[in-house]
Amino acid sequence: MGKATNLVNNSFIMWKVSRQFIQLGISCLLLGLSSPSFAQAILTKTGASFPMFNGADISAWKPSGNATWIVNNQEVDVTQGAGTLVSKLSVPDFQVEFDYWVSNNAQASIYFRCTNTNSINAETAYEVPLTNQSKTVGAGSIRLLSNLRDSQVAQQWNHILISGNGSQLSVTLNGVVNQAVDTRHNKGPIAIDFQGGELRLKNMNFIIPGRW
Repeated sequence: MGKATNLVNNSFIMWKVSRQFIQLGISCLLLGLSSPSFAQAILTKTGASFPMFNGADISAWKPSGNATWIVNNQEVDVTQGAGTLVSKLSVPDFQVEFDYWVSNNAQASIYFRCTNTNSINAETAYEVPLTNQSKTVGAGSIRLLSNLRDSQVAQQWNHILISGNGSQLSVTLNGVVNQAVDTRHNKGPIAIDFQGGELRLKNMNFIIPGRW
């Protein structure tokens, strides 16, 4: 009985791992990513990170508005117009981390679990400002849930990690952790919203939890 049980358990584990690989592979096709690092993420283990910008274009995103997104030297830069990039990938639980630089007059936010891509705002998604919106709504806030005081983010490179795990939401900006619990939105794409100034992005990586 012991050997039979182990055989069943091992078969079930292999089925789950294979299912995870298939899901990640489908995500790769949907994103249109051909980066070697993404292929490596599938081959090594589930839960590994893969890039959301391939260094050549923004094919993993759907742009809207008239913002001019320029891929230059492994960065995505925008200084003109206003608009949004919406990810083609939409999952319930995730982690996304990246580095960004903003000018003093920049207005930019990242939204996650967007439930209505035709109307993206703090009511239809979770908004995390990348710039200080006011003295009491600073960069790294989770709008309507957990606001931070303003902090220094302009004219420097900043590192941000955002995660959604069920109702547990977390943002870590330059080492400062901000957390909230909410159940309003449980799935949807990520959106980068630019409304003026200058925004530069690099090293954006996405992680799908290995438990899937």
